[in-house]
Amino acid sequence: MNPERQWNRKRRLRRWARKLSLAFLFLALNAAAAVAQTSGPSVHADGSAILAPNVSTASLDRAIALAADYFERTCSEDGRFVYRVQTDSGNESRSYNIIRHAGAIYALGMLNRSDPDEQTVKAMDRAAQFMRLNYIGPGVRPGQLVVWSKPLPMASTAELGATGLGLVALAAIKKAEPNSVPLEQLQSLGRFLLFLQRSDGSFISKYREETGADPSFESLYYPGEAALGLISLYEIDRSAVWLNAAARALSYLARSRAGQIEVPPDHWALIATARLLPLYARSNSPASRQELIQHAIQICHVLMKNQIRNPVGQGLDGSFDPSGRTAPTATRMEGLLAALEFLPPSPLRGSIKICIDHGIGFLIRTQFRYGPYSGGVPAAYVQGTSGSTDIRIDYVQHALCAWLRYRELMESSEGIRRH
Repeated sequence: MNPERQWNRKRRLRRWARKLSLAFLFLALNAAAAVAQTSGPSVHADGSAILAPNVSTASLDRAIALAADYFERTCSEDGRFVYRVQTDSGNESRSYNIIRHAGAIYALGMLNRSDPDEQTVKAMDRAAQFMRLNYIGPGVRPGQLVVWSKPLPMASTAELGATGLGLVALAAIKKAEPNSVPLEQLQSLGRFLLFLQRSDGSFISKYREETGADPSFESLYYPGEAALGLISLYEIDRSAVWLNAAARALSYLARSRAGQIEVPPDHWALIATARLLPLYARSNSPASRQELIQHAIQICHVLMKNQIRNPVGQGLDGSFDPSGRTAPTATRMEGLLAALEFLPPSPLRGSIKICIDHGIGFLIRTQFRYGPYSGGVPAAYVQGTSGSTDIRIDYVQHALCAWLRYRELMESSEGIRRH
C-alpha cells in the first residue's frame, strides 16, 4: 500500500474509533443541554494562555499558520485553488465555485493585514488574476462588469454574491498591491451591484443574460456580501454612492426583520454592519444606528442557539450538531466576533464571548495538523459522517477568518492578553 494511503488509513481508524464513541455518548446523554462554565483565562503548564477550552495562544497561532500554508500551496500557478479534495482517496473535484474562490482571497487579505507576508500577497494576486481572466466580463449595461457564475465565454448567469464577494476580494488585493487592479474595474463591478439594487435597498439575487432578473431565487447571504463589497469599494474610492448603497442594503435587512423572534443566521450582515458603523455618520442610512445594532442583536441570539457544551470527551464541545459540521460553526464565529466590534456593553456580550471560546476551540480540533493535507479543515469532525474526509476551500476560509478575528479580539484591550 502507498505509504501516504497507509498513513491516512491508520489515522482514520484511530479517529473513527475515538469520535464514533463520542458521538454515541453525546446522543445518549443529550449533552447539548449541558451549560458550560468558564472562569476566565488561565495558563497551560508551559505558561501559554488558555484562550478557549483546550486552546492556547500557541495552538491558535499554529492553526492560522497551517491554514495560510494550505491556501498558498493549493493555489496553482494560474491562480486556481484546489477547490475540493477527498483526503481518503486524493481525488480532486472538477467543479468550481467562484464565490468561494473570492472568499479565499478575502481570507488571505485578512491574513495579510494581520501578518504581512510576500507569499500571501503572491497567492492573492494569482487568485485575483485567475478570477479577472476567467470570470469577469461585461455587464448588462455600458460601464458595468460582472463576476459571472461560469467561466467565460459560456457565462450567462450572474449571481449577486459572486460580484459582491468578488469586489471584496479585488479590493483586498488592491490594498495590498495598489497597482494590481485598476480602480475603474472595481467601480464597474460596483455599478452592476447598484443595477441589481431595488429602490427599497433590497437586491435581485440572480440575473440571467437572456431573460433578465430571476425572481425565483433569493439568497440569504448575497445581500450582506454585496453590502460588504460596496463598503470595500468606498474605502478605496471614497465616493458616497457606494457607502449609501451599502447603508440602504443593511437598513432594508434591519427594518424588514424588526420585531421578528426568529431571523435568519445572517453572519455576512453582521460582518458588513461592523464595517459600516464606523462610517455611519458619512452615510445617508435610512435606518438609525440603533436599528442596525438591534438587527445585529437579533442575529446574535439566533447564531448562539443549540451550541453543544461539555459533551463527554469534549470532542464536540463548541459545535452545533452531532456530526460536528465545521462551516456552520465557523460562520457563526465570524458573525459573532464581528458583532463584538460594535455591540454596547451588556450581558449579551459575555454570552457571546463564552459561545465564541467554545466554537474556536472546536474549530482548532478539527484541523488537519500533519501530513499532505495539513492546514485543511474537513466538512465534519466525526469520522464516518458525510464530508468528514472532504476539504473544500470555503471550510478553510471560514475557519481562518474566525481564528484571525479571535486573535484580534484576544489582542485588544477587551480580550485576553498574549503571554
